[in-house]
Amino acid sequence: MMAVIAERDVVKGYGSKDRPLLSELWSRDSRGPNAAMQARGDHQPDNRQIDYARYYDPAFFQQELDKIWNRQWLFACREEDIPQVGDRVPLTIGPNSYFIVRSDTDGFKAFYNSCLHRGTMLCAKKEQAETIRCPYHAWEWNVDGRLKRIPSHWDFPDITRLNGALPEVRLERWGGFIFINADKDALPLLDALGPMPAHFAAFAPEKRYTKARFRKQVRANWKITQEAFQESYHLYATHPEGVPFTGDSQSQYDIFTTPLGAVGREAVPSAVPSMHADSSATAHAAAMVAAQVQQMWHYPDATLPDIDPARDVRAQLGDWLRQSYEQSYNRPITESDAVMIDSSLYFLYPHFTLWLSESVPFVYQFLPHESDPNLCYFDVRLLMPWREGEARPPAAEPIEIGADESIAEKAPAYGFLAMIFDQDMSNLPLVQQGLKAANPAAPYSRLGAYQEGMIQAWHELIDRDLAR
Repeated sequence: MMAVIAERDVVKGYGSKDRPLLSELWSRDSRGPNAAMQARGDHQPDNRQIDYARYYDPAFFQQELDKIWNRQWLFACREEDIPQVGDRVPLTIGPNSYFIVRSDTDGFKAFYNSCLHRGTMLCAKKEQAETIRCPYHAWEWNVDGRLKRIPSHWDFPDITRLNGALPEVRLERWGGFIFINADKDALPLLDALGPMPAHFAAFAPEKRYTKARFRKQVRANWKITQEAFQESYHLYATHPEGVPFTGDSQSQYDIFTTPLGAVGREAVPSAVPSMHADSSATAHAAAMVAAQVQQMWHYPDATLPDIDPARDVRAQLGDWLRQSYEQSYNRPITESDAVMIDSSLYFLYPHFTLWLSESVPFVYQFLPHESDPNLCYFDVRLLMPWREGEARPPAAEPIEIGADESIAEKAPAYGFLAMIFDQDMSNLPLVQQGLKAANPAAPYSRLGAYQEGMIQAWHELIDRDLAR
């Protein structure tokens, strides 16, 4: 029996006068609150216990593939990944495979990754060609999917240019992102995105590019891996370095329901210490954030700000970041302190995450393994602007990182945060193994009512989809 928590019984964060909740910090923003900061979720999940079997049971994994991954909008790639007509990339979802091709200057198509002749995969890796040609018997299509040529066509009289086109998968775009959906009857992508287009309008993801990217195999289920980023509760134990300048217990969680599922937002304040930090941390929190931002990938030539602890430290840090941004990119920016400093992660059900943050502009993609529910793939992009007046830089190619390899060693472009990722990755195999060793009389998780509410909401959606 799932425990039902009344709205009035849920304590939404823990802070103090000196270390206030994120909502209070946002209300004091030096640029004033914006629509995203004022928006609040409309759903309080009830599910407090998650059956561990759904993280490793092959039958449950198959149900997910059939009823979630075949029916929801899935992030496939960015437009800059395939900049030239004829460029294409594959997308593998469990045993299913698709490929996305730039079919004209501003057009894209998605197809099932299977030749109509004998099923050969048509796109095994990123590639470029003027046509789509099967490597086995040279059946050939134009980049828009129209049949071009069949060798010995006389032997296939039933296949013509009228019926021989490649079967398409639905494709829609937003913000430079390309999504696909195998369900031809699904509602439009905008119905899934909910508040995201409005909240990210000034952030303008379409005016950014993939500066760095890695794809890591993880020895854990895709849900376990995603859940590691859907709460900041783990900061104290897993990332103690962040405790002096990250307000984990002061974070805010919102669930925005949409016609297709939900968008979850985890907003974590920065430049304010955790309630777990000692009393000396407050005066140094903003300076520590500034040093991190400078050392990572943003403004290595900028002079660190001289923070006055007697004044609004977040406003000072926000001003420094805006000034550094404008100098680096020759672009004006009026974003709030919150967008410049804090970490606001927007999770789109089932597997896509976009950060509304100039300090940590990440994109996450969580993908199931081809056949094993105990493995998955974690794809991370660094989505950066480029200097006004210059051409868009080429998108970085993904660095493939094995299950037992270090992100810090293989993807040094992520700087300090590569170590943070490695800390997260170290937990996940232990979770995957440990949940199988649970007491058989109670093989389920016990989740926090607020800090782990997004995990609960995602499992409610999974239950909904599997019941269809």
